[in-house]
Amino acid sequence: MSLGTGLDAGHHKVRLAQLRNKKGEISLQRYYSETVEGGEAPMEAAGGAFGRLSKKPTPARVGLTGSDLMMRYLPVPPVEDWRLERLMDFEVRELESRSGSPLATSFNLLPVPKELDEDDTILLGLVREDLLEEWMGLLDKLPVQGFTPNAIALYNAYLALGDHEASVTLLANVGATTLDLCLVRGTDLYFARSVTTGLDKRDASLGQRLGVSPQRAQSLIHKHMDLRGGIGQRLETDPDRVTRPVLPFYDPLPTLLSSVVTLCKAQARLQDLSLDRVLLTGGGAKAKGITEFFQERMRVPVSVWNPVEMVDLSALPPEQADPLEEDGPAASVALGLALSAADADLYALEILPKAARKRREFQERGIFAVIAAALVIAFLAFDFFVTSSQATDLAADARRLRIQVDKASKADAEARGLLEEVQRKTGIVQELQTRRALQQSAWEMYETLLAALPDNLWVESFAVELQEGKDWGLAGVSVPVVTVGGRGQDASRPARTVFNRFVADLKSQLPRGEDSIRETAKPRGRDLEWSISAQLLVQADPDSDEEYEDE
Repeated sequence: MSLGTGLDAGHHKVRLAQLRNKKGEISLQRYYSETVEGGEAPMEAAGGAFGRLSKKPTPARVGLTGSDLMMRYLPVPPVEDWRLERLMDFEVRELESRSGSPLATSFNLLPVPKELDEDDTILLGLVREDLLEEWMGLLDKLPVQGFTPNAIALYNAYLALGDHEASVTLLANVGATTLDLCLVRGTDLYFARSVTTGLDKRDASLGQRLGVSPQRAQSLIHKHMDLRGGIGQRLETDPDRVTRPVLPFYDPLPTLLSSVVTLCKAQARLQDLSLDRVLLTGGGAKAKGITEFFQERMRVPVSVWNPVEMVDLSALPPEQADPLEEDGPAASVALGLALSAADADLYALEILPKAARKRREFQERGIFAVIAAALVIAFLAFDFFVTSSQATDLAADARRLRIQVDKASKADAEARGLLEEVQRKTGIVQELQTRRALQQSAWEMYETLLAALPDNLWVESFAVELQEGKDWGLAGVSVPVVTVGGRGQDASRPARTVFNRFVADLKSQLPRGEDSIRETAKPRGRDLEWSISAQLLVQADPDSDEEYEDE
């Protein structure tokens, strides 16, 4: 069961949806829709409207659209993940050198058939780093999980709430200034794109034509516009007076939608692809006559898709149901973003500034590191006290048995029996001393890592075991060996350099130097995979009561 929150920062309205996905049963928990005031940035309006909610929503997945977002399709050979990451790093560096600005990115394989060659197709999303950081600042107190293109959110909404018809379907979210498009067949994504339209000039143009304000023109459009006038249907006076001036803004849209198939063929290297139907959604899909207008121009079936109809609304507060009913299909992107946040099995394309992504990865790893450290400390403390107590008791038993053997030396048979008992318990003592040596080695290595491990190296495994002493120059004994494995991340200091310096410092602190430590280090993707095996104890003096002592 997962909660997810989506934020659709539209040109005219900002919408926030929070839903619960429980084994595929999707219920809407909260829904807000607020109008953007004139001159106010959508992200600023969203931060002001939703950042002050008394009950904070879960971290929101925020939508991206229009000219701020770049989406590229790249053919790549089937390779390992780390090689794919290097290819994408190279591509991003190339784009950054052209744009002159750092880019935040995310990529994923596109599930399309391989018709022309065996290459995979990568969908790469890019946004300027400074733009994302500015938006996160404007959202202020509203927690942000990440940013996802509206077109991908639309696809995820269709995956969770659509009919998955086995035909080539174009999903088109008609917004106030943009079109968010995705081309699917069944549940496979073929193409996704967001484009800017001229609809943002519609209200001002009609207002100038009729001599009214843009706000009044928008009200007239919602009341009277009928796009069937663009396909030859005769309209009454008021609808005709409103529709004719705004038709030039809608005329290019059918051609733009039809061109998506052509672009998909080129980008995804497909030959046999034809459009079967169009599903319109978004606020613009509520325009009267829009389905007939697009169907006549595109020559394919066109209908309005409202995913809200497939969501359980029983948990939604009554005062939030009215804005949802008024928005209808305009809530599609907000629902898709919330689903993207709630369900990790949906198509993932999440963009974050590099600093925010590193903070989140560190926090996620840090939780497990703290838990692991606490468990290690608790175990070592418990083992230390138990082992120490048992060793003391058994040592006392051994001394008493020696006295008894001396006193019973005249009784040969009894002496041999007592001697066997002494030997058995002495073996237990030696075993406990060995365990104590293992515990002591683990403690010393743990304290060393805690005090001196560089901040861009982290531990993934920690083990201690007995090994043959001859492998460490100590023939005839078993020695405790601590093995630590981990990774390093390149940051301000290269991980390999930092690791080598750390190992050199560790060797310099040990009397046996090079003979006490063995290390390995090899690159793995952008990280460094490393390990250290250390023998921290040596055989004690033969006259000592302890089998091992600290170096």
